[in-house]
Amino acid sequence: MSDKPMSESRRDAVKLMLGAAVAIPVINLVGVGIARAADPAVAADDPTGVALKYNADATKADRAGAARPGKPAAEQICSNCQFSAVSDVPDHLKCTLFPGKVVSAKGWCSTWTVKPA
Repeated sequence: MSDKPMSESRRDAVKLMLGAAVAIPVINLVGVGIARAADPAVAADDPTGVALKYNADATKADRAGAARPGKPAAEQICSNCQFSAVSDVPDHLKCTLFPGKVVSAKGWCSTWTVKPA
């Protein structure tokens, strides 16, 4: 047993727990870019991609009757869509419609919606 009074032992235990509670999120933030692999790109046969007519090259996308208002069809690409966000994969973006995956910045899908100005 310890020679410390019980109140000091409890204080030490609480300090240790609080320190760990602060340290764990900091360690996770620092290690995110190192330990985590890059998100995979949406594959041509991805079920969601097929349903949304996603094509990694907007110039080859099947837009028959699917072009959306906001910009001319030729200017509708993932990089100016409201569902896209910055990613760590070159020439690719995160998309809220494809969680855990990235889309080509020059891609297109039938849900394209112009980014608010």
